Amino acid sequence: MKDKVKLRVALPEEEEILYSLYVSTRKSEFAILEWDEQQIEGLLRMQYDAQKVSYQQQFPNAKYEIIMYEDVGIGRLIAEVQQKAIRLIDIFILPEYRGRGICTTLLKELQQIAAELRLPLELNVLMGNPAQRLYERLGFVVTDETPPYLLMIWEVDR
Repeated sequence: MKDKVKLRVALPEEEEILYSLYVSTRKSEFAILEWDEQQIEGLLRMQYDAQKVSYQQQFPNAKYEIIMYEDVGIGRLIAEVQQKAIRLIDIFILPEYRGRGICTTLLKELQQIAAELRLPLELNVLMGNPAQRLYERLGFVVTDETPPYLLMIWEVDR
């Protein structure tokens, strides 16, 4: 798996690729709304732009990467090495690529980096998100609850 999965720095001119990846993972959430395509697109663009601004303000040194699987862009990973931790800000892959071990591979690579730097690896997950089970399987533990999110941390010494 490791040889099929790579990370590539997202270039500024690839903003539309990042946006289309975002839309492909979120659009189904709005299927229950009786909105037309243009209304849903407008809402998704607004959410994407707001998230981008928020991330840039909270995590000014974050690294934005496109997740590549067999040379196809299938997701996004945003992380920031901070003074006291590595912060996994966001990770998602297209629905059709889930369940293949791709996120497991990437998280284990982040854990290896965290171990080398002797830093904990932190992330927030939405309560009820199935990804929480993956994080727990990889040794992350819930250390705080701020609804609707859980703070999960992996430490090298655990």
